[in-house]
Amino acid sequence: MMVQYAKPRGTADILPDQVADWRAIEDEARRLFAIYHYREIRTPIFEHTEVFLRGVGDTTDIVQKEMYTFMDRGDRSLTLRPEGTAGVVRAYVEEKLYGVANTQKFYYFGPMFRYEKPQAGRYRQFHQYGIEVIGSSDPRVDAEVIGLGDHFLRQLGIDTFTLHLNSVGCPVCRASHKAHLIEHLQPIRNELCKDCQSRFEKNPLRILDCKIDHDHPVVMSAPTITDALCDDCAHQFATVQTYLDEMGITYEIDKTMVRGLDYYTQTAFEFKEGSIGAISTILAGGRYNGLIHELGGPELPGIGFAGGVERLLLARAARQETVQAKDQVDVVVVAMGDSAMNASVRVLHELRKAHITADVDYYGRGVKGQLKLADRLSARYVVLIGDDEVSTQSVSVRDLSTREQVLVEQHRVVNYLLERVTNGQSEI
Repeated sequence: MMVQYAKPRGTADILPDQVADWRAIEDEARRLFAIYHYREIRTPIFEHTEVFLRGVGDTTDIVQKEMYTFMDRGDRSLTLRPEGTAGVVRAYVEEKLYGVANTQKFYYFGPMFRYEKPQAGRYRQFHQYGIEVIGSSDPRVDAEVIGLGDHFLRQLGIDTFTLHLNSVGCPVCRASHKAHLIEHLQPIRNELCKDCQSRFEKNPLRILDCKIDHDHPVVMSAPTITDALCDDCAHQFATVQTYLDEMGITYEIDKTMVRGLDYYTQTAFEFKEGSIGAISTILAGGRYNGLIHELGGPELPGIGFAGGVERLLLARAARQETVQAKDQVDVVVVAMGDSAMNASVRVLHELRKAHITADVDYYGRGVKGQLKLADRLSARYVVLIGDDEVSTQSVSVRDLSTREQVLVEQHRVVNYLLERVTNGQSEI
């Protein structure tokens, strides 16, 4: 009896016919991020657990409930990365990239891992794209990052989103707000969910973002951090809005918005989109001015955003923006008889070396079956090699659109086809 295996819950196979959609997103991201002068960075899929404990925050749902953490053979605690920023900052600090005078701008792609309930657009292994800017607190950088997110979504055909903007302040104004928040929520402390009760003293701001307690009247009437900003944070937030206005980017001030990671400071934003169901945030980010120092680096500011590829795919599918994968080639090489095998192997290899997309039948079918393969792969040309061609060191090249067939010397067939494919006569 054959044993049946299934992929783990919360994961997905990305099949060849689906890859074109993924590549369309990745290619557009790379093109656009390069225009904004961001450079790609690649970090390990797993990090020492402490990177996320110090960076993401030990009171967050990610750390408390969602991380895939394990002990390796050296008895070290490692964690599959649940998000990208902490790893990028760790690399920035470890590799001493702060020694470069200029502001550093990065982008990344890759799988992330969180143990949570799978649903549409949400997986336990999911894929993110993201950008990070380290080294400048200039509000123009905030506007650039938000503007890039707006530009990227629109380039992918997604334009019905709403940009939600807020400031979560700095340690100075957050300390004052925290005291007022605890005082306001104290009367209902025992009515809050278990998670909110456990984070009540250390991180009460997260209560405002709780899915269970968010609609409680006392929580809804809680003082907002936006109303408690210090002069510097208030000026920074107002300046960011001025620059977004100059760029023609529309937004809504959302005083209740709280990002789910502890490292956020000042500017926070979310792009929310309604076509992908209950999960409406399609891209989000903000400032993290204390994270670089928290992970052992100098006191430098940072800002970035991240988004899930799976959610982009859902949004694009809702707009019929999907890309149809084409399983096709330029040329199919048809070998007729055993004596043609050697020549067909050589010709096929030479075509591919010349960057001509080519394939061959490996099932030992007859000529009719091999021609059916060419038809199924939408090939424009077939190269036929039989006994006569072997004896004359030539090949027969048939144009399948016109049915014209010519005899070409074997050593000339690559140039013959290359000229026709690159001149646009091929549909490939």
